[in-house]
Amino acid sequence: MSATASGAGEGAAAAEACPVHTFRALAERNGRADARPGTGRAIWRCPETGVWVVESYALIMDAVGRPAEFSNKYSLSLLDPGFPAAEVEKIYREGGCLWARTLSANDPPDHRRFRALVERIFSGAKVNAIEPFVRETSRELLAGWPDGAEFDAMAGYAVPLPTRVIARELGVAREDGHRFNRWSDAAVGTLSLNSTRDSHLEAARAGVEFQAYFGARLDDPGLRPPGSLIDLVARTAQEPDAEQGAAITRAEQLGLLHTLMIAGHETTAATLGEMLRRLASEPATWDALRESDGARRRYVEETLRLAAPAQGLWRITTREVELRGETIPKRSVVSLRFAAANREDARFPDPEAVRLDRPAVPAHLTFGAGIHHCIGASLARRELLVALQELVTTFRSLELAVPEAALRYTRSVTTRGLVALPLRARRA
Repeated sequence: MSATASGAGEGAAAAEACPVHTFRALAERNGRADARPGTGRAIWRCPETGVWVVESYALIMDAVGRPAEFSNKYSLSLLDPGFPAAEVEKIYREGGCLWARTLSANDPPDHRRFRALVERIFSGAKVNAIEPFVRETSRELLAGWPDGAEFDAMAGYAVPLPTRVIARELGVAREDGHRFNRWSDAAVGTLSLNSTRDSHLEAARAGVEFQAYFGARLDDPGLRPPGSLIDLVARTAQEPDAEQGAAITRAEQLGLLHTLMIAGHETTAATLGEMLRRLASEPATWDALRESDGARRRYVEETLRLAAPAQGLWRITTREVELRGETIPKRSVVSLRFAAANREDARFPDPEAVRLDRPAVPAHLTFGAGIHHCIGASLARRELLVALQELVTTFRSLELAVPEAALRYTRSVTTRGLVALPLRARRA
């Protein structure tokens, strides 16, 4: 199911600029003029693919609250008819192991085993312990920005900051950072549903390299930074508590680390890039952001709501189900569009604007909801807050170095982030 086949590629430039409005136009084209963010009736079926698209906040919350009926056990073979499953499986079997289902693409009760393990290691205390490195890295990266000259803020700040943080926590040596980026980019690329056969095979080869690299670190405690996430996974996996159950296998440990790699920086990088773009376009907010920690926290939440780097995720119906009068057959693919729900004007008045006075309730759905709520949400928020604080104290202004219409985003049905962000910054 390429982006074009799914209906999301119709008008590629428009879809890049705002996928939410593209889906809104598709809903209207398919005879569902009422299926728009803000109406509370946003559910429609794409006739080209049979995918059911859910855009209403209330209906998404209904679906995620019914995991027995809306399963998270999707697969690329199910979503993408062109996925070369046999070739990919052969690469993994010959060079490593097949990925085990852990946190993502999994359902209870098995999902709870891994959730319990990660909740034990991804605590508030752990996030507090990581913060000094986030701040140190942020300052180091900002020191490299030229004063007044054009600079790609994605390559120089938005991507390397969260990448270095999660790489360090996964025990990746600084000199291996380029390998980490390649593994992560390859894995995320397969989720776009816009991949070629060759890119799927390359992603599988990158996955085998990942397994070999991290397998060595799971075997040798001397290669793991004490107290890092990989160290905690390795030790906790062999010391299960009552909720976790049996010790997890090597394939499950590798699958869990792979999930943490992807979730640990891709969405944070995309959100940070969007934050920088907005700061360059909305200079009036700078004074408030310098002066108030509360304003900075609100700005982070508003950027998360509007950026929604995970635009939507998938569910598979386990039986015939009903949502707001619509009957969805068994084994249907359902796309839950978090980004659309985040713009419901009934819940978020003036939804397209960043409002520092917006109440915190209802919560946005950028991190999902229910049993699959993002386990790394607290770390992502902390990274974004530190990044923003360091930015507004280091610089007095940002401006786009190219017209906003020239900016390009990744082409993906599920994720969204800037490819590059040319800026000019003026130091304070």
